Order: sequence, then C-alpha cells, then structure tokens
Amino acid sequence: MKKKMLFVSILVILGLVIAGCAAPAAEEAAPAEEAAPAEEEAPAEEEAAAEDDVVVGFSMLTRTHTFYKLMEEGLLDEADKLGVEVVAVDSDTDIANQLNQVQDFITQGVDAIILTPVDSAGIEPAIKLANDAGIPVFTMDTAASGEGEVVSHVATDNYAGGVLDAEYAADVLDGEGQVAIIGCAGIESIGQRTAGFEDTMANYPDIEIVAVTDCKCDGAVAADQTADLLVTYPDLALVFGTGDPFGLGAITAINAANRDVKVVSLDGLPEGIAEVKKGGNFLITVAQDPDMIARSTLQNIMKYLGGEEVEPLVQISPYVIDINNAP
Repeated sequence: MKKKMLFVSILVILGLVIAGCAAPAAEEAAPAEEAAPAEEEAPAEEEAAAEDDVVVGFSMLTRTHTFYKLMEEGLLDEADKLGVEVVAVDSDTDIANQLNQVQDFITQGVDAIILTPVDSAGIEPAIKLANDAGIPVFTMDTAASGEGEVVSHVATDNYAGGVLDAEYAADVLDGEGQVAIIGCAGIESIGQRTAGFEDTMANYPDIEIVAVTDCKCDGAVAADQTADLLVTYPDLALVFGTGDPFGLGAITAINAANRDVKVVSLDGLPEGIAEVKKGGNFLITVAQDPDMIARSTLQNIMKYLGGEEVEPLVQISPYVIDINNAP
C-alpha cells in the first residue's frame, strides 16, 4: 500500500513539473496570436496612403501648339518625380470646354487645378467655382483676370520678351520703317508681348506700327493676314509675330510673295529655331522655357499643399535666339 501511495505521489510531482515546463511555451505563443490583427490592418493602412495621394487637374489651352505640348511633357515628368497624379485635358481653345473641365475637376475632388486660360477674363467664373469648393487654382503662361483667386502664376516675362523683339527690330531697321504686329486677342500673355513691343517702339519716332491683327492664335490665319498686309502696305519692312506659329505663318506669306520683309518672333519653339537657322528673313525667336514653367508650377503646388507660402507671381526671363546662337 505504501508503495502504491509512493508511486501515485511520484506521478503527481512529475505532472506538476511537466506543466511548469509547458507554461512558458504557452506564454511565448501568445504574442504570435496578438500579432495576427496587424496583418489584417495592413490593407486599411494602404488605403489611407492611397487617399493621401495628390491629384492635380490641368486644363490647357491646346495640344496643337508645340509650346503647350512641351509644357505638358514637363509637367507630367515632374509629377512622376514628385509622386503626383496629373489629370491633363485639352480645352481646344474653347472657353466653354475649359469651364466644363474645371467643373469636372471640382466633382472629382482634385487637390489643385492648373489652368492655361483660353480667355483671361472669361475664365473668372470657373476660378470662382474652384474657390468656393476650396480647391486652389494656379495658372501658367497666361494669367487670369477678374475677382477669382489664383494662388500663383508662373510665366515668361512676356513684356520683356516684347521689348527684346522690338529692340532687335529697331536695330535691324536702323530706327525707321513700317512694322506690323500679328497678335491674338484675349490672351493675356500675347497682350503683354504686344505692349512691350509697342512701348519700346515709341522710342523710335521714325518706326511706324501700321497694323495690329488678331489671327485667332492660328498660323494659317496669320499667313493670310500677312498676305493682305503686303498688299495694303507695299513699304512694309518688318512683321512681329507674337508667337512662333504666327511668325512662321507670316514668313510663309512673305516668301510666297517674294518680298524682302523681316520677321521677328517669340516662343523659342523648335520650328521657330529651325527657321532662324536657315539664315533668311526670319531673324529671331525670343525663347521661353515651357518645361521650367511647368515644373515650377507643380513645385509651387506641392509647397502650398504642404503649408508653405509661395510667390504669387513667378516670371522667367526670355532670351534672344538668332543665327549666331541657335542650337
């Protein structure tokens, strides 16, 4: 009996020892069970990160103009570097299209809107709608006018560009002769170029600006208008194309008429530079930098959304490209 009792006691003691050794293992397993919910929360964290992505709506004047194509390329490349999504649409130089595009951006809930306005005054209602929705608006190349609030405008110093064209033209003409301007109404940047040209020419009393046209921002129309000017003003000495497409249209008409009329232009587009390099009557193009304009704008947007102050106006200096420095 005593032996039986002793045997039972030994079994009890062994059971306690084994239970004591197993307890830590159970406790060590507990953290693994607690870690499981963290894996379940991962998708929610990824969703939150996705919601933090910045989306920018961009309504451009047109994709048919090389300048705006280069601007869009620079914007998309910079967006890729900054991890920003850009929704880019073409207004096709139609203010009604652009107004609808801004409304679409507001509905989509974008974080910011970039505009190259079709009409500086006509875009005001769209900007006000964005203001009311709490979406910041930025403009490039062409500024907006009116009461709509624009955080920042980045553009070439277009007035300075017009001055450079005028100074070059006055030098070529030895301070005298008839000059015509091929313009485009309603575009603030073109208006600034025209103003810079006209103000500078006021310093040359023997240079007469005989006409300022509105080519509707169309190179073919510019060519037709130049052809008419050549007939109306047989002594016309020079044409100022306020954009390279207009200057190229002008030189097409001048060459077709076999006239010795000079052309100065503004944009610095590859087509304009190629014409300058021919060494004919297309003397210069004053160059802009659409790539820098676009990148600077997107950088300003990210600063603003991050709580930093940005300059309301950023102007990038233009420069003359003639046959001596054409790349």
